Amino acid sequence: MIHQKKDDAASEEKILGKMKKLETELAKKEEAVKGVVTKGRIEVNGPLPADFAERFAQGVAKATGCDPSEVKVIETNPVTAFLQTKTKSDIVEVVFEAPADVVKGVEDQAADPDSKLASGSLKEFLVAKDSAAADAETPVQEKGIDVDTEMPYGELEPFGREDTAQELTESSIKESDEMVDQLERAEVAEEKRAVFRALTRLRGAAITSFDGVARSQTGNIDEYNKTHKWRKTHPLHHLADEESDISKWAFPDNADF
Repeated sequence: MIHQKKDDAASEEKILGKMKKLETELAKKEEAVKGVVTKGRIEVNGPLPADFAERFAQGVAKATGCDPSEVKVIETNPVTAFLQTKTKSDIVEVVFEAPADVVKGVEDQAADPDSKLASGSLKEFLVAKDSAAADAETPVQEKGIDVDTEMPYGELEPFGREDTAQELTESSIKESDEMVDQLERAEVAEEKRAVFRALTRLRGAAITSFDGVARSQTGNIDEYNKTHKWRKTHPLHHLADEESDISKWAFPDNADF
């Protein structure tokens, strides 16, 4: 019995050690996740005023102890619900960004009417309205129901930025310059093509004329050679012709006998 009690105590200590180790790991994981920015979603009573994003950030900061700059409303989507009385109740889904622990705290407190968030400055948006409270609700704007400009295209950049206009102007100038340069290059190419073709034709005509002149000149040389013989104007005295005249070579007049 004593050994069994010791074994039971040892197993309980092991279990407690494992539980403490697991709690420590979970705490470390929660600490690591605290600084990570995530998205959260809650449903609030509408319509929303123009400064709802700022009021939401202030209310969340007071309820959770975070910095208001860490809370950002991304978009607001209307959710229209029909009650049993067949009257419309405007409910708006708010999508926001904040650190993970703040998001969890906001989602938990939004469901609790007695929480700091629901009982603070955001009470009118988180607590259900009755008929008396509906009459005394805060007016949205004098000009009527507020239209949230961030819904549902809150991720788009504002239109008409000065830097965009400058980029478009510079792009237009660049494209116009390239168009003029291209036209100039096309004109130069056409001029070169036309001049090259003309010079080619001129070369052909010149070669043809040159060939005629060359043939005529060579023909003149042949004709001159036929009519003019050098031997006719310059007679030759061949030894073979003079061998038969013995008096000239055997017994010349001036011979010394």
